[in-house]
Parts: sequence; C-alpha cells; structure tokens
Amino acid sequence: MPRPRSAVNLARLPLRRPWGPGEKALAVLLALAVVAGVAALVTVPDWGGDEECPRGVSRVEGACMAVADGGFTHDPGLRGLLRGIAEENAEAARDTYRTAALTMPYSSDETSAMSPALIEHGLAGAAAAQRSVNDRPGPKLRLLLADIGKDMKKWRPVLDTLERLPADQSLIATVGLPSSTSDSKAAIKSLAEREIPSIGPVITSSDMNAGRYFFKTSPSNAHFTAALGQYLEREKDSETGFLVLDERAQDTYSRDLERHILQQFGKKYDLRRNSASFVGTRGDEAGTPNLFRIPVLNLCAAKADTVFYAGRDEDLPALVERLADTSGCGYRKPLRLVKVGIGLPPELTGKDLTARMRKAGIRLVDAAATDPAWRGEGAPRPDGYGAFDRHFATVTKGEKLGPKPLDDGYAAMYYDAVRTVGEASGLAYEDTPEESARPKSPERIRKDVHNKLLNLNPDRRGDAVGCNPCIEGASGTYGFNPRASSGLWPVCKGVHIVEYPAPKGRSRAGDPPYRTYGGSFSGVCPKGQ
Repeated sequence: MPRPRSAVNLARLPLRRPWGPGEKALAVLLALAVVAGVAALVTVPDWGGDEECPRGVSRVEGACMAVADGGFTHDPGLRGLLRGIAEENAEAARDTYRTAALTMPYSSDETSAMSPALIEHGLAGAAAAQRSVNDRPGPKLRLLLADIGKDMKKWRPVLDTLERLPADQSLIATVGLPSSTSDSKAAIKSLAEREIPSIGPVITSSDMNAGRYFFKTSPSNAHFTAALGQYLEREKDSETGFLVLDERAQDTYSRDLERHILQQFGKKYDLRRNSASFVGTRGDEAGTPNLFRIPVLNLCAAKADTVFYAGRDEDLPALVERLADTSGCGYRKPLRLVKVGIGLPPELTGKDLTARMRKAGIRLVDAAATDPAWRGEGAPRPDGYGAFDRHFATVTKGEKLGPKPLDDGYAAMYYDAVRTVGEASGLAYEDTPEESARPKSPERIRKDVHNKLLNLNPDRRGDAVGCNPCIEGASGTYGFNPRASSGLWPVCKGVHIVEYPAPKGRSRAGDPPYRTYGGSFSGVCPKGQ
C-alpha cells in the first residue's frame, strides 16, 4: 500500500515570453528564498534583452537558473516528474533526511549534451531511486535539482550555490553528470577540490577521474572494448575490419573510445589504415547531421565485415540507415556493426529500421551496461531489477515517455547512482546511533558518507549469492574498491553483449560474460546478473 504523500504547490511561470511586473517580483522572492536556504527554483524563463537575472540567480546559456527542490523547466514534459520529486522532498523534510543534488541538463536542443528523451529517462530513474531509498529505514533522501545548462558549460555558479547551502540542507553528494566532455571533467575536478563526492551514472570515458571523489556506476570504455575482445575471439568469423570515428577533438568520450578500440583491435584489423571520420551532431563542434556517405563508401571498398564505431549513439541510426541503403556493401556477407554504450537506443530498434537491417544483413553488437532483455517476462535479470521496475512504474504513471523508455539504460543507471548515495547514507547513519543526541556537523556527515562509498566492497561471502555491503542495482550487483580501481570505476559490474537483431537460437541467460576487475579483484564477485 503506497504511503500518503503531501501536496506541494509549485510555481508555474510561462515560458518564452516577456515577464510582467508581478512575475518579476515572484522571481525575486523565489531567488531570495534560494539565498535564504530554501531552494525553490530550477529555471526561470529568459525575458529577453540585456536585463540581468534576479538576485541569487545566474544566467546560463540564455536562461536564469538556480538550484531547486521542485518546479519547472524549459520542457513542459518534465513537469510531472519534477512535481513528484518535489512532493517526495516535502515528505522527506518531515523526517531525518540527507540532501543530494541531481546535477544535469534540464533542457535540450539539437546539439545539447543530452536529448530530451535521455533527460526524461534519467530523471525518472532518479525519482524511482529516491522512492526506493525513502521507503526503507534510515535517513530519507532529498533531491535538489541542479540545472547545469543544456551544454554543461556554465556549471560553476550552480556548484557555488550548492556549496553555500545552509547546514540543514548541506550536500552529502551530487549525482548526474551525463557526458564525458572537457567541461564535465572540469566540474568533477571542482567538486573534488570542494571534497564533495560525485557519481556519474553514464560516464564511460576512462580518463574521467578525480582522485577519491568521483565514482562511476557504468563500466568504462576500456571494460567495454575488453568484453568485445573476448566476444570477437570466440566468434572467430571476422575477416576485415573498419573504424568509423567521430573526429571532434573536444569530445572526450569519442577520443577515449577511439584510443581503446585501436589498442584492442587496431593491429589485428589494421584500423589505422582502414578508417574514416565524421563530425558528430552534439556540442560546439557539431557537424551537419547524417553525413556518412564517404565513410560508408570507404568501408564498402575495403570489403569490411566488422565495423567498429567510435561515436555517440545519437549519430548511429544515420550510419545504420546509410549502410542499409548501400546495396552490396557486405559483398553477400553479414555486416557486423560493433559499438559500446549504456544500452540499446530505441531509435536503433524501430520496426522499419529493423526490417532494413535484416534485409541488408546488418547486425549490431553492443557491449552495454544494461540489457533490454531484462524487461521481458521471466527473463534473467539482476537481483535489484525488480525493485527498480516497481518504483519506476510508480513515478512514471501517467507520464508519456515514448517507446521503450528502459532500453537506452539511462533510467536504470540514474536509479543505481542515486541508490548508491542512499545506501552509503544509510550505512553511515547506522554506524552513529547517538546522532540524534549529538548531531554531527554537515562536513562530518559528508565525510562519513564518502567513507562508506569507498567501502561498498562487492566481495561475495562464502556461498552467498549477493554481497554485503554492496549495491544491488537495476543494472547489476557491484561495489567500489579503491585498491582494485583507483579511478573508482565499479567493481564486479557486468558487461553484456547485446546482439540486434538477435541471432536465432542464441540465449543471453546466465552470468554476464565479462565483469569489471573480475580477474584482478582480490575478492569473489557475486553470482547472477
């Protein structure tokens, strides 16, 4: 039986039109509330001109932004999810609670760091995790919404605001940086300098590290390519390879993935010679969409049967379409397109594109942190997936999330990142039963939570299936061990090889074929997904 939730009246200001005097006054009052310690506003509309933002609010990428515990964004489609988080925050404030900030974009355009669908899916996963944490004993979790802008460039004013929160709202961690870029790397370094732990739900670039303060819940590009190496070694059916890479210098993710693909497969497939580039459609260096004609002509001329892709998922459907429309490219052989990622984007599995892939003999091979097969009835799935599924259904009831909202994996990964913070917070609280009589300083609480994050050791005890303490998340069972991974990548996290369209008769049941640090970790990884 769901517990009752209090109602919260949220400010609802119109978008993209000039403000009236009353609305300006309301914005100032809300901004003053932020300064006073009651975070109440995510973004306010840009009223145009050179007029400065209200006091306490910063202009970021053309909008006035602050930190919020609920409210609205540029995208009206997020209002239902944000209203649910606001209500949960109000409920948490009635009890002992801890505060975490969800630092991510809340608006998007065609070149932004996150698409509208990924923002929505990640936010829904975070909301589901907050419900999961708050339905258990221990301190409740309050989620502040920290809008770092659609391109994540003007993050500093937001972090300054978070650092200055009053003692009763002081942060234990931030969650959410969604993309491996030079700007997000600077942000995690700044958080580490402030000794604020941060968790990246979908960061995979192996050089996104910040000492002992930046935790990742996804395998890295190094892990993904190692898992692909094992897969291709088993298959033994490839003759010629080709690399298609995003050439944008500022895209840390693509550059890191290119480096690992070349290290793992460059010599065997002669990829330094057999390669062609394109310009991706995200960020400052964004190129014209869908320009894959030359790479496809080159890989067809090379008679490649295995194509390695070093770019972002947003650009991949255009490459698949170009390949499918280029008759004879596979020279009557199946063409395998190898990629890595969090999940399998719905844009790649639509009915029309799937039919064209089957006709052209194209198969995707995705080394992924999540597997769309988990949502199938009776399918093998991680131990923590059931709880995620229940809470996700609750927070998204009545929301229009589009087709296959779980397939890209963002909901599961944001859920896991927020659950990780909640797990560490609960363990720190359990170790201090005298806290109610002798309150700790915010700095001490944050240090205790940070220590628990560092010690979520996934070692399986004896014949036990699970582990304690560790995270039983939607994407698997894992933990952190600074001695196994000084970069704080997850230990024992499974990498799943997802083939689409799936070959007939091939099952993905059982343990994942690859686990992060499975060979170097001093303990024993848990069984199961």
